[in-house]
Amino acid sequence: MNTSSRSSVQTLVGQASASLLSVAFLCFASGCAGQHVTHTGFIPDATYARMTHVKDHTDDLVYVNPQMDPRKYQFVAIDPVVWQPVANAPHLSAQAQARMTAAFQTELAAAFRHDLRPATPEACGPCTNAIHIRAAITNIRRSKWYYNAIPVVAGFGAGAFGGGLPPIPPPAPGGASEELLATDAVSGEALIAVATYNNGMPWNMMGQWLPYAHAKRAFHLASLLLDEEFRKAGQAERGDHTAVASSK
Repeated sequence: MNTSSRSSVQTLVGQASASLLSVAFLCFASGCAGQHVTHTGFIPDATYARMTHVKDHTDDLVYVNPQMDPRKYQFVAIDPVVWQPVANAPHLSAQAQARMTAAFQTELAAAFRHDLRPATPEACGPCTNAIHIRAAITNIRRSKWYYNAIPVVAGFGAGAFGGGLPPIPPPAPGGASEELLATDAVSGEALIAVATYNNGMPWNMMGQWLPYAHAKRAFHLASLLLDEEFRKAGQAERGDHTAVASSK
């Protein structure tokens, strides 16, 4: 290939790369992947009004009842997770709703497994020393591989002809938003409330290609955050201020 032809190809590749990146940027800017803290009414307004940003989780909203004594609780009852979408949430088929709520349910059970025992009639009868947990998925986005491939294609195209493009985050990695509420199983008093979310991380490569991998990671982190706040409250009661690992 002569110099003139090579220069023409480089120009075309550069223009194509710029177009691809423009599409990626527009998708990113228009909220293809962005999740945020939600307020759907799943958490009662009186409790929601008390929720604040906390250290290590400054993007989330959290309320912990200052009168809660975690030592009182030995069991946990977890309601089936529900799909309670915000107004702009995408439509989920019944099958997708079932898969996602089941995935979140599994994460919640795993998060509390080491702290509390499942509340069943056989284990604790009326379960007067149990925490009652309710959780909702309030928004969700699928990872879209055909958008996430754009930076990769542009980078390869530029590199093949001696150019280079700075790395950019995948424009549509997916993610999910959640609202969680833990109450006293007898009185119904709010103990812990969490409104949280997570978007896909650029380093989680499999999550760029699998539709709901990043959403499932968001369920995992939301479950850990609720359990973390329960543990931190217990440490404060004992005067133990050892830091708990951040879930974000």
